[in-house]
Amino acid sequence: MQLGELIDQAAIDQMDLPELIVCSSSPSSRQAQLIADPAFLPLGPESVASVIVPHVLDTHPLPHQVLREAHRVLRAEGCLVLSGFSPYSLIGLQRWLWPRAVVKGQYYSVGRVIDWLQLLGFEVVGSAMFQYAPLTKSKRLQNGLSFVNSIGDRWLPMSGGGYMITARKRELGTTMIGNLKFARQPRKLVNAASVRAIPQQAAKHSRNYHYG
Repeated sequence: MQLGELIDQAAIDQMDLPELIVCSSSPSSRQAQLIADPAFLPLGPESVASVIVPHVLDTHPLPHQVLREAHRVLRAEGCLVLSGFSPYSLIGLQRWLWPRAVVKGQYYSVGRVIDWLQLLGFEVVGSAMFQYAPLTKSKRLQNGLSFVNSIGDRWLPMSGGGYMITARKRELGTTMIGNLKFARQPRKLVNAASVRAIPQQAAKHSRNYHYG
């Protein structure tokens, strides 16, 4: 399942997916097979094998609920792939200086999103940063700023404007750690004097009974 359409659909179509359901909150969407709010999906628990979340956290007013719904509809060991924009980057600065060039919304850092995922029970498999240069539609500016991406990827890997995180839904279980130790009841030793006294006590009690 893909939540939102803020991604190059050609890149998704090149993936070898047996079936893809695109969910969009826009009623006028032409590519979506499901019109619904990503924070309140009309699907049953553990109904999909993987969830792709491209820049939905940046634009949705309830990012925590979006992740909760993704965790709910994912099967055990299912994969979650999400992308977003980092506020600590040139794109994050561009959001304030030239808002029309970037996606409007609230940007979250990679560490913050990873904390959210771990609190929900996801295991983060990997993360990567990309797009160190500012965004622009001009081919001339893109070619002129191409060196920024090469320098940032090598020398400033955490300053990328975009990030991608891959996580897996893990089921909680019981894990046995170490060796089992069973408590043993201490044995009481009976001395010889006590053993000799047992027949005498039995004979004494037997004289109290009369048989007719």
